[in-house]
Amino acid sequence: METTIKELMIPIEEYVTVREEHTLYEYFQALEAARAAKAAAHCHRDALVMGPDGQVAGKVTIYDVFLALEPGYKSILESLSSTSVLTPGYLAGIYKDFDLWAKPLPTLCQRAARLTVGDIMHRPEAAEFVEETDPVDVGLHRYVMGVHQPLLVRGPGGRVSGVLRFGDVFKRVKDMTLACAL
Repeated sequence: METTIKELMIPIEEYVTVREEHTLYEYFQALEAARAAKAAAHCHRDALVMGPDGQVAGKVTIYDVFLALEPGYKSILESLSSTSVLTPGYLAGIYKDFDLWAKPLPTLCQRAARLTVGDIMHRPEAAEFVEETDPVDVGLHRYVMGVHQPLLVRGPGGRVSGVLRFGDVFKRVKDMTLACAL
């Protein structure tokens, strides 16, 4: 029998949630509180952003935090075409030309204090949603093709019912492989 996304997803009730008006500091506090409470069972590094209607409005991931802390990346990423080749030389040139990370990391407090979750959150696109009943390989395909992680899982009625993380899919693949008798 095929594994469904529902079998691997983390239910929304167990996932870290924040609101758009929360600060980056409060986002980090929520992650730390979840880590302490769960003792690393489902340690999260990202959170769902809940809108005023109680629906998922977006998500904040490690990637989104780093993009927000160095705003120069936004214009670079917008200018890349689908044919751009990210060679080491090209990447080094961008780093130098755009003066990325010119301000030392100790200035993070000043930069981070001004950011809210609403400023940095990622609003999900259609490809970032999967259904509970989809086979896991649907989610795996989207990850490999570069869809923003984690995937949001829709249950009956189209409401987000959980989150499918790449690491959880990897764990299932690893466990299934190790269970094979060679």
